[in-house]
Amino acid sequence: MGRVTKSRTDGVVIGQQILCSKEGLRSKKNLKKENGSLIVHDETRVGCKAMLYIKKKEERWVISRFIKDHNHELFSPRSSQFLRVHRKKTKVQKKLIDVLDDSGLGPSQIASVLYTESGGVDNVGISQQDVINYLSGKRQKQMEAGDAQLMLSYFKNCQLKNPGFFYAFQMDADGKLANCFWVDSRSRMAYKYFGDVVTFDPTYLTNKYKMPFVPFTGVNHHQQSILFGCALLWDETEESFVWLLSTWLEAMDGVSPKIIITDQDAAISNAVAKVFPHVNHHYCMWHIEKKVPQYLNHIYHEHSEFKNQFYKCIHQSTTIEDFESDWEAMIDKYELQDNQWLKKIYSIRAKWIPSYVRHNFCAGMSTTQRSESMNKFFKDFLNSSTQLNKFVKQYDKALDARYNKEREKNVKTRNSKPQLRTLYPMEEDASKIYTRKVFRKFQDELVGSQVFIAEKVESSVEVSKYKIHEIFKEKPNYYVTFYVISKEAKCNCHMFEFVGILCRHVLNVFIKENVYSLPSQYVLHRWTINAKKENFKGTAIEDLQEGSNKTSSTSLFNSIMVESLQVSERGSR
Repeated sequence: MGRVTKSRTDGVVIGQQILCSKEGLRSKKNLKKENGSLIVHDETRVGCKAMLYIKKKEERWVISRFIKDHNHELFSPRSSQFLRVHRKKTKVQKKLIDVLDDSGLGPSQIASVLYTESGGVDNVGISQQDVINYLSGKRQKQMEAGDAQLMLSYFKNCQLKNPGFFYAFQMDADGKLANCFWVDSRSRMAYKYFGDVVTFDPTYLTNKYKMPFVPFTGVNHHQQSILFGCALLWDETEESFVWLLSTWLEAMDGVSPKIIITDQDAAISNAVAKVFPHVNHHYCMWHIEKKVPQYLNHIYHEHSEFKNQFYKCIHQSTTIEDFESDWEAMIDKYELQDNQWLKKIYSIRAKWIPSYVRHNFCAGMSTTQRSESMNKFFKDFLNSSTQLNKFVKQYDKALDARYNKEREKNVKTRNSKPQLRTLYPMEEDASKIYTRKVFRKFQDELVGSQVFIAEKVESSVEVSKYKIHEIFKEKPNYYVTFYVISKEAKCNCHMFEFVGILCRHVLNVFIKENVYSLPSQYVLHRWTINAKKENFKGTAIEDLQEGSNKTSSTSLFNSIMVESLQVSERGSR
C-alpha cells in the first residue's frame, strides 16, 4: 500500500496507490546501529516501478494509472507465502496459537499444528518465525508496567551489596526488555573450581511471560548440579544465544569451559561455534535418541529387535572401530542406507556417540539432564504466574537452598566415615580423599573389579597388556595397558578420561600387579573433599591474560573481586 489521497472537504479516502513489494530503495536511516557499527540486512527492494493507482469517481472506483512491467523476476503463487505482505495471521489462527501456547507447546510444535490444521505448509500463510514474533509481541504487551524496571532495580541493589554480582540486559529496537542475564558471586566462584564442563539448555514455562529460562549448569565435587548463571530470553534465535553466551563468558572473566553440552538446535549450535570456536561442543545424547521412534517409526513397528540393536550399537560399542562396525551392520541389516536422518546423526557422531566423546573429560555427563534437573528444582520456588521482579528474588532463595545442600554434604563427609567393603588399602585411601558421593562410585568400581578376570596377552619389561572380561562371560572384552615403571594404566573403556574415576578393569589389573595404594595421578582434585580449599593451577586472572590480548579494567576488577571473595569465605570459617 502506497500513497493515500483523502478528500479536502470530509477526509474520506478517494485515492489509493498499490505498489510492488520491491518498489523504491532502502534508505540509510533504516540501517540499525549496534556498538557504532552498521548492520546490513539483505536488500529486498530493487526500485521496481510497477504500480496501480485507483481513485473514486462518483460512486465507483476506477483505475486511473497502471504500470505493468516489473524490473525483476516474479514470485510464483506457491512462493508468495514467503513474502511478508502475504503472511497474515487470521483471528482463528491467533486464537489457536494462544490456546496452544497456554498448553505449553513451543513455537515449532505450534507451527506444526497450524500446518496440519490448514492442510499443509503451503496453505497456512505464516511461518514458524511469524509464530515466534507473534508470541514475543504478545508477551511484551502482557508485561505489566514497571515489572522489568523493578527487576532492574533489584539487580542494581544486589550489585551495591555485593560487587561480585553481575547482570546484563539486552533491549530490542523499540527500547523494550528483550533478554536478561545474571549471576551471583557464589556461582562465579564455583565456576573457578568446577567450570570445566557446562551444560546449556533452554527450558520453558517458569515465569508469567513464558520467557525461556536458560540455566548454565555444572557439577560440583559432591556430584550435585550447580549454577553458573542463568537468563530469561524473549526468543530462541541465534542472535539471542550469541548475546547470551558472549555475556556469560564476560561474567566468567573470559575463561571458557573445556566442554559445553547442548541439544542439537541449529541456533544454539551456530551460537556456540561463534562464541566458543575452540571449545569441545557435545550434543545431548538423550535429545537425539528420543527422536528415533519419530524418524524410524516404520522400522520400530516392523522389527521388534531394532530398538535393542540400536541401543547396543550406541552404548555398548567400546571403541570407535566397534561402533563403526556395529553401525554398518545395523544399516545393512535393516536397509537404511537412504535414511536421511540417520545420515545426519552419523555425520555428527563425534559430538555425541559415547565411543567418541568418552576420550574427553565430561564429569560423566553426556546429556543436558543437569540443566533439566535444575529446572525441576526451581519449580519448587517458581511457577508460570511468577512476575519478573519476584522471579529473580525467588531465584535467590532457590540458590540459597542449593548451596545449603552443598554445605550439608560437606559436613556429612567431614564428620563421618564410610563403611569399607574390601581389605584393599586403596579403598581406605579413597575414603579419606574423595567426597562421599564420589567415594561410593569408586567403591562400586573396586568391588565390581572382583568379578572380572585379567588375562595377560602381551608382556615386556616396561609394558603389559591385559584382556579383561567378566567371569563366565566371553564378551565384552576390555583391554588394559599397564606401564610397569610409572604404575600407570589405560583402559579402552576410557572411564577415567570421561568421568575422572578409575574403572573396575584398571583396578583389577592394579590388584594383579600388586598396586595397592591409590596412585596420586588418578586422584582428580575436583572430586576431592578439599576441591574448593586449594587454588588450582592458573587463576582466573592468569587464564584471562593468557586467553585474551585485550584485558579491560572491568574484567580485571571482576576477577580480583571473585578472588577476594574466596579469602573472605575462608577467613569467616
